[in-house]
Amino acid sequence: MNDLSQLFGGFISDPLGCYDPIPQGLLQIINQACLGLLDSEILIEDNFSQRLPMVPAKVKQPLPQFEQTFVIDELTEKVKETGFGPQFHQIIGLFGSIMLNLTATDEQQAQVDAWLEQDIFGHFLMTDAGGPSLANWSTELSVSPDEAGMLNLSVNKKWGIEAQDLGFVMLVVKQAGKPYPLTLMLTPEQSQSLLQEKVGASYLDGALQLGNVKGELKVTPDQLLKKGGMASVNRFLTLVRPRFVKALMNHLLWLAHQDRLLMDDTLASHIGFIQSYADQFLAQPDFSIHSVDQVLALKFASNELLAHVVASNKVKRFEDQRDLLGFTKMEGSSYRCFLEIYAKQKRARR
Repeated sequence: MNDLSQLFGGFISDPLGCYDPIPQGLLQIINQACLGLLDSEILIEDNFSQRLPMVPAKVKQPLPQFEQTFVIDELTEKVKETGFGPQFHQIIGLFGSIMLNLTATDEQQAQVDAWLEQDIFGHFLMTDAGGPSLANWSTELSVSPDEAGMLNLSVNKKWGIEAQDLGFVMLVVKQAGKPYPLTLMLTPEQSQSLLQEKVGASYLDGALQLGNVKGELKVTPDQLLKKGGMASVNRFLTLVRPRFVKALMNHLLWLAHQDRLLMDDTLASHIGFIQSYADQFLAQPDFSIHSVDQVLALKFASNELLAHVVASNKVKRFEDQRDLLGFTKMEGSSYRCFLEIYAKQKRARR
């Protein structure tokens, strides 16, 4: 293959084309986007060999069922009528509820239920002030030298959803010697002791505000959310990412209905393909080796369609343009989606 855009675009289009043919215009958008994401390491070190063909998964495991998904699906449909803003917080809150079901012990879940009954809501803080690489994170857990059983926690998170007004917190941290992130739960009292501030203008017609969080705490090992391990995180993403993408596509339809976006047949077909893919993926009862790549490819396609809509001057208001571009970074940027799929195949292609 002598076309770099097709060679590297295939890392996205292979898993994305497993149900229906990808519309040619959307395929071109994906291929060109992949070409623009190639970094120095790839251009210098890749051997430019053919991609490995996708083969049917030999092992499949049933995905857990959650009542929350039925409510999320109803809210996602409402986005067509209301836009994402009025439904955003409830959808994200239900995502968090699923994550806790997968990772929290019975005792931790009971604690969360008690907080929710007091109208104290949860927040998820991932993006770190140290940048995307875990090795450089400044939110870190370390052993306390002076208090047996206690852990020191340094927090420096940014751009969290409503993080300027924290309730309880699910916090993703690094710990020396561990090559993967850990998640722990902070009580409302601990959260209130942290410095919280708004950052940037709001999104979605004022419905969504981001905030930064910083401070030092003492925590205990039993605050870690570790039921299910890393496998739970992957299952969580396969359940929520397609639904998040569907909400974004419905938001585009709402913008068009409000005469805030110029819709044409090509854009409608691209939206329809992405929605159909999400529906067919969610109809699968099982989790396989391909599931994570499929949802990464779906989010990549959503990201690049949103960016294309803005770049082609189809969005009339500056605020809506900013909203759509902002959502290309939330729940997985194109670079992270591409890199995760590419990295899996890199060694096997050598």
